[in-house]
Amino acid sequence: MKNFEHESAASFDEAVSLLKDSRKGRKVAIAGGSDLLGVLKEQILEEYPEVVVDLKTIPGDEYIKETEDGIEIGALTKLADIAKSPLLNEKAPVLAQAARSVATPLIRNVATIGGNICQDVRCWFYRYPHGVGGRMDCMRKGGKECYAVMGDNRYHSIFGGMKTHMTPCAIQCPANTDIPAYMEQLRQGNTEKAAEILMEANPMPMITSRVCAHTCQEQCNRCLSDEGVSIHSVERYVGDYILDHADQFYQAPEKETGRRVALVGAGPAGLSAAYYLRRAGHAVTVIDKMDKPGGMLTYAILNYRLPKSYVERLVEAYEK
Repeated sequence: MKNFEHESAASFDEAVSLLKDSRKGRKVAIAGGSDLLGVLKEQILEEYPEVVVDLKTIPGDEYIKETEDGIEIGALTKLADIAKSPLLNEKAPVLAQAARSVATPLIRNVATIGGNICQDVRCWFYRYPHGVGGRMDCMRKGGKECYAVMGDNRYHSIFGGMKTHMTPCAIQCPANTDIPAYMEQLRQGNTEKAAEILMEANPMPMITSRVCAHTCQEQCNRCLSDEGVSIHSVERYVGDYILDHADQFYQAPEKETGRRVALVGAGPAGLSAAYYLRRAGHAVTVIDKMDKPGGMLTYAILNYRLPKSYVERLVEAYEK
């Protein structure tokens, strides 16, 4: 395990304050610790916490009591205490039996009800240890695929592993861009990942964000409560980020297929096809009768709507 700073909270307010303190890097709370310590030891996650905030030191939250509204259980109550509670065995026997069925007696003696609820994903693929062949970057860890959907193991969990339908905004997008997915990455502060998701469907967002009609905004779910998200503004921000980091996002493929492809027309369709063919490892040649590439982007759309510097920078990134 790596070293981390340990903070003992005296109250839940103090714990929240410690977890929100941005000066000390990534933080995580620990209640019982029976699950968290294993996650840290096996290096399941790429980011390791710099601070562990201990909730076990908070007094007065380990109780089982009957109130007018029912039975209250403190978040720091251990599973073993829940399993053997006379009150629960009398009035909520199913809950006591459930606690008694969890894990082993040793774990139940340290695991708390609050910590149990807040455990990380239990899927076997998600928890595959880094020391045994390398961690698996499944969908729950920011990857593109949920291995549990087609897996064969009783510990697998597929909640959130696949989308059952497209969102209204994505349906309206001509490229079917997964708008909610890259918005979620931006909310988490991960612009790089948002850019990768956007480029799965659109290799030139710095262009489309300036010329597209953005009918996706008309179908935004927020229109039901106030007004739609300014998707084109967000797309422009991500697109400009991509262009500013062109060496990172427009890289040569790792493997060449040895095949050659010729495309007639260097307009937006031709350039898009060239991007995905080149990414697949093919050698691509684009043929056009005009002096400059870009097609309508260069010769039809007025400069006030689409400054030609963006087209030139995009073509330059392609050529590199």
